[in-house]
Amino acid sequence: MKMAKNDNEVMLETILCYKTMALDHSKHDIMLKDKTVLQFLAYSLDSEDNEITEASLKTIELLVHNNKNHNVLRSTFGVSEALKATSEREGLEDVLKSLAQELVMKLEDAPAFHTRYRTMKVNPEQSQPNVRKLSSKVYSFHVFGLNEDTRKSVESAVIRIRGVISVIIDTGHQRCVVRVMENITPQILIEHIAKETKLEARLIQRNKFRQEVLIDLGKPENGGGDDGFEDANLPEYLPEEESPVKEKALYSFGRLRTSAASWVRTATSLFQNSFYW
Repeated sequence: MKMAKNDNEVMLETILCYKTMALDHSKHDIMLKDKTVLQFLAYSLDSEDNEITEASLKTIELLVHNNKNHNVLRSTFGVSEALKATSEREGLEDVLKSLAQELVMKLEDAPAFHTRYRTMKVNPEQSQPNVRKLSSKVYSFHVFGLNEDTRKSVESAVIRIRGVISVIIDTGHQRCVVRVMENITPQILIEHIAKETKLEARLIQRNKFRQEVLIDLGKPENGGGDDGFEDANLPEYLPEEESPVKEKALYSFGRLRTSAASWVRTATSLFQNSFYW
C-alpha cells in the first residue's frame, strides 16, 4: 500500500515543480498572475526543513533575475519580509543567508517603474515632501483558542486598533503576527484581543538559548532583564525595520490562507489545475 505524503514532502515537491517552471522566462507571467505562488514561496522560506527553504529561495532567485518581475515581487505582501528574515535567520547556512540578502538588495535597488526612469535623479524630499519615514515594529502572539471559528473575530479586533499596519493569522499554530507603529505596545494588542474576543494572548519571544517562549505580560516578573529573555526580541521571520507607511498598507494575510496546510493544498492544486507545460 502506498503511503500518503506528509505536508513537507508535498510542499517540497510543489516548490520543485515551480522551480522547473521558473527556469523558463516565458512561464513567469502565468506563475505570477495568481499571487498565491509568490506567497506560498515566501511562506515556505520559514520552514524548519532547510531543503524546503533552499528550494524556495532558489525559485525566487530565478524570478528575481527577470527584471520584468520586480514590480510584482515588491508589491506582493510577504515576499520582501520573508527574504529579509531569511537573510538574518539563526542556524541557516551562510550561503543561503547571503543569497537572501542579495535578492533583497536587488529588489530594493531595482527601478520601481519603467526602465526609462533609471537615469532620472530625483530628490525624495522634493518629490514627496509630505511623506515621513515612520518606524514600525512586529509582534508575534500565541492566541489560545484561535481557530477557524474565532479567526475573523481576532482579525477584526486587531485591525481596528489605530496604528496597526498589517495582520497575519495562522490558525494552524494559533499565531497572530502584527506589524504596528512604534507607539503601539504589545500590552495594547493583548488587552484589546481579550476585550473583544475573550481570548488570551501571550507574546512570543526567544530566550537566551534561542527557544521560543510565551510571555504573560500581565505578570510584572516577566518584564525584567534577569530572566534570561532578550529585550525587544522580535520574530526572526518578520524583523523590525524602518519603512514608509504606504496607503492601503493594512492587509490581512489570514484572509488569503489560514494555515501552512492550506497553503500547501492551495499551491499544489493551483499547479496541478492551472499549469500545463
